[in-house]
Amino acid sequence: MPFTVVVLAAIAVLVTVYNYPLFWGIQFVFGMSVALATLFLKRGWWGLIVAIPVAVVTYFMWGAPYAGISFTTEIIFLTLIRNSRSGEKILRNGSILIYDFIYNALIGAPFYYLSYTYIVKATEETTLLLAQKSVVNGVINSLIAYIVYAGVTLYLNRRYENRQTVSMQALALTTVYSVIVFISLFMADRLYGSVMIIKANSIFEEMDTMATLVSKAATSQNEYQDYAINMAIESKNTEVYYKKSTDKGYALYMNNTAKYKNLDKDYLKANSSSRISKILAKVAGKKDSEMKLLLPKPEIEPARVKRYLGGIWVADFNKNGTSIKIIQPARRDFLVSGRFFERAFPIINMTIIGGILLSIVIANGIEKEFLTVLGKSKRRKMQIQESEYYRSLELSPVTEIKNFAKEINRRTNEINEAKARIEELNNIAQKQLNTAGEIQQAFLGDSSDVGQKPDVSLFMRPALNAGGDWYDAFDLDNKTFIIVADVCDKGVGAALFMSVFRSLIRYSAENWCAEPSETEPLDQVISSVNDYMSTEHEDMTMFATVFIGCISHPAKRLDYVLAGHEEPVLLNSKGEKQSLEVTGPAIGLFTGAEYSMNSIFIEEGSVLVGYSDGVVDARNPEGESFGHPRLVEIVRCMQEKKVSAQSLKEEIVSELERHMKDAEQFDDITIATVIM
Repeated sequence: MPFTVVVLAAIAVLVTVYNYPLFWGIQFVFGMSVALATLFLKRGWWGLIVAIPVAVVTYFMWGAPYAGISFTTEIIFLTLIRNSRSGEKILRNGSILIYDFIYNALIGAPFYYLSYTYIVKATEETTLLLAQKSVVNGVINSLIAYIVYAGVTLYLNRRYENRQTVSMQALALTTVYSVIVFISLFMADRLYGSVMIIKANSIFEEMDTMATLVSKAATSQNEYQDYAINMAIESKNTEVYYKKSTDKGYALYMNNTAKYKNLDKDYLKANSSSRISKILAKVAGKKDSEMKLLLPKPEIEPARVKRYLGGIWVADFNKNGTSIKIIQPARRDFLVSGRFFERAFPIINMTIIGGILLSIVIANGIEKEFLTVLGKSKRRKMQIQESEYYRSLELSPVTEIKNFAKEINRRTNEINEAKARIEELNNIAQKQLNTAGEIQQAFLGDSSDVGQKPDVSLFMRPALNAGGDWYDAFDLDNKTFIIVADVCDKGVGAALFMSVFRSLIRYSAENWCAEPSETEPLDQVISSVNDYMSTEHEDMTMFATVFIGCISHPAKRLDYVLAGHEEPVLLNSKGEKQSLEVTGPAIGLFTGAEYSMNSIFIEEGSVLVGYSDGVVDARNPEGESFGHPRLVEIVRCMQEKKVSAQSLKEEIVSELERHMKDAEQFDDITIATVIM
């Protein structure tokens, strides 16, 4: 950014030095347009940094600091607005142009007027012209800056989401405002140019006529003619010199006293400094004559306005072999150009005010029309029901907005139709999912297949309509089997594989463990299911973690296989935790995987709680897990109270819900509580 600011400052200085001349050395300068464009494009104080060189240059151009002070104050004023909380909005909707006009009209112009009236001691006419010119110049600079800002912003946006934007209100305001201001200035400039051409030709014709008369009078003795010429010379405070072809030097006509004796010492040639002097030089050149504008040197007259009003015309003619030099004050001619702007500037400023008001009305009208069409106006908000999310837009009397609304309505209708179809399909799918969940719950059953001892209670709540967790409990030959398992993934797919796993394990257990024996071959049950699933459904890569336990009532022993599943909580009658070791991997992954069965003796009053990972992994809104230690403490606390298996299960579920609060359940939750 620093390098860019240096480049922009250099450009600002150039467009200040190479300005647009108006009259009396007064110019339109455009350096502030670069500073304002920098401010609009980049927050911070970069615009002020660009404006400072412009302020310094104006001091050396005009010999006074007032323009620089006004420029610096203007950029600080707008920077404070731009950097404020609402600065971005003020910039985007174009209101910053109105703030700049307010500054120039209420602060800048009065500052110029007071400075030149009480410090420079300029005339009332001059100070009013300078004040009004400052308003017009300020408006031009802010419009140029905003046009640059809008163009760059639109170019860089490239229709990306997070890029800076410009509001339609701002574009409308800037367009209307610019058209009115620039057309007014263009017409005023053309009219001024025409007036200056007429005035320049008039000046030249007067001097050319005087030169012709002087050349004739110099060769005759007509007293009446000499008197008429002398009267004309005195009325215009003119000096006329002539030189015949035989003369060595110029002679002052009528032997008047010379007033302009040291032209080379006291004056500078300034033909290119004003429009009228440029036109006069061209007119004279076409007539084989020469016209020059001489201005007092700055050290003689430092005030530039007074220098122009103290300027002189120097015309050289050649009439019938006689060289004529006419020196005439330019004050009267420059006052004519000043009077033009004395009348033009109030009209231009009134046009600017009218342009601002009209552009605001049009911009707000366009914004209001769009809001009305979109249903965002206050009146329409009261009429629109909240349920009408995909409502049709109102049509507009403006053709382009109407076409826009019709296209949106067409697409809205397509969206509504698609939405209705999606809702229909979603209702069908939801109904099927609900049915799947109901079937799964009915398929799982309850603990009715278990006798009074041990006391068993079962619970499963899927994260979705149906889940991959399951439980099972049944009695077989004076033994009670408890199964808690979890199929990978969740939803309908997992629920389908759950039914396969559950059926295979129960079928295998009833076949392998039907006969009375000292220990149950649970390892063979799990191995047979694993080999089948890993072989027949290998492509699906669906697996399940399983805890299967067999409680032998006569032997008071728990035989179990823990195949990659969460370790159940087992507390003896004294509340001491007993560990259950993993005896194999999850089933359904590896054909021929080895599983072993472990046994542990239990006594009356012991508590066994099997669960899936959805219990210990349940998270609260802060992301904290429920955890295994908390589960153990709940089981121990409830064991001391000697509650039933159902009460224990309900307490665990209640604690889970208090922990999760409003957090979403992201995994199936399965619990099997057993009290010996």
